[in-house]
Amino acid sequence: MPSEAEHLFLKLGLRPALLVDGRWKEGSGGQALIRNPATGSGIATVTLAGPADFQRAIEGAHKAFEAWRNESAASRGDVLKRVAALLASRRTEMAELLTTEQGKPLAQALGEVDYGASFFQWFGEEARRLGGRIQPHPLKGRDYLVKPVAAGVAGLVTPWNFPLAQGAKKIAAALAAGCTAVWKPSELTPLVGLALGALLKEAGLPDGALQVLPALGAVGGEALTSDARVRVFSLTGSTETGRTVMRAAARHLPRLSLELGGNAPFIVLPDADLDLAAAELVKLKMLCSGQVCVTANRVFVPAALEAAFIERLRPIWGGLRVGNGLTPGMDAGPLIHRKACERVLRQVEDALGAGAERVCENRGHEGDPALGQGSFFAPVILRGVRDDMALVRDEIFGPVLPLLTYDTVADAVRRANSTAAGLAAYVYGTDLSLANAVADQVEAGIIGINEWRPLRAEIPFGGTKESGLGWEGGEEGLREFCELKVISTPRASVP
Repeated sequence: MPSEAEHLFLKLGLRPALLVDGRWKEGSGGQALIRNPATGSGIATVTLAGPADFQRAIEGAHKAFEAWRNESAASRGDVLKRVAALLASRRTEMAELLTTEQGKPLAQALGEVDYGASFFQWFGEEARRLGGRIQPHPLKGRDYLVKPVAAGVAGLVTPWNFPLAQGAKKIAAALAAGCTAVWKPSELTPLVGLALGALLKEAGLPDGALQVLPALGAVGGEALTSDARVRVFSLTGSTETGRTVMRAAARHLPRLSLELGGNAPFIVLPDADLDLAAAELVKLKMLCSGQVCVTANRVFVPAALEAAFIERLRPIWGGLRVGNGLTPGMDAGPLIHRKACERVLRQVEDALGAGAERVCENRGHEGDPALGQGSFFAPVILRGVRDDMALVRDEIFGPVLPLLTYDTVADAVRRANSTAAGLAAYVYGTDLSLANAVADQVEAGIIGINEWRPLRAEIPFGGTKESGLGWEGGEEGLREFCELKVISTPRASVP
């Protein structure tokens, strides 16, 4: 009898294989057993791509490029908008598959499907607005035409924490610009990526315009940066991975778009609504169990308000429902695997050993014996955290909330900026003049003032400093996949 996962495969039209030139194929890079991180049980064995598979996929995308870029912008946009509609119609099935392989609660997975669909809708509309300009020529009787053109084959690499949304924002922008793409979803969460590839084919995308190849990171990265036919490389990953990619890409100098690591400050101003700040901080931290590059990694609280803020946090934190994401009503699920739990545990133990104090811990998942083989980490709040501790210097990527106190707002801003990362930040306060002044001084690509989730398809998102290069979303995200062409031409005249 087919398993529940196999039923989802049938509904979504996917196979645990490579999707190359519109056909399911076995890979030459071995296999990966995909496990449900909540239970440790196997879901499916997926074939992985090897170097030769990437060569064939790049060749197919290269061949498909000429026809796809010459499609009208409206036609390309119509395909993308059909994908958005298909995601809406398969919303529940896509979310269930996402939760099964990634672990996040179903409500969060449904939100990710909607978020992913919004990129296909947005770039489907934006495709026909991608235009150039006429620039006056200094010589009489001539004009310059300055226009964006599709750069070529795009290599896309996405992580496991938002496997659908991260793919959607890159794929939709690349295809809207007229590029074809070779996508390497994470080998830890490839199933929803393969399902998305099947939806694009169903929406009418020509064979070869999108190739989907689950693979090990080193294999995919080398294949996509070593081939001169790949003219855009877009990665979401760690800062160290970004450095590796930049060195490798120097061989052929493609356009690079890199969304890298973060270390987001969450600044509670002295006049903040503590109830609002506490409630939204917990929602932010529990998104994907803290495994988010834009989550609050350092929480700055006025020293005089720390006790009051903890009193707001404690009942919310203690009431969190932690467990299998497919169980209704869950607030948080597991981490992606056991090694992730071990890494976060080392950070917490180092902080406790250096003087931090455990304020509140939620071990609710331990009451369910079915979760004994899952990769759960008990959400914990720490106080007495200092700037020199490892979990402040580095991304935590887990459900740990470190509280750091400050005496002056200027000191909080200075410390918020004392990191090489600059991806996201959050400021909470009722005096909007002060909140905006603080946001203006904080070094980050996107800042939410009294908003825990400011990301949308309509706006550009990217990092400063070592958090990345380029932008995703908005008009800017579309132009990441374009080159500029300038044509000097005689101006027509009436005879």
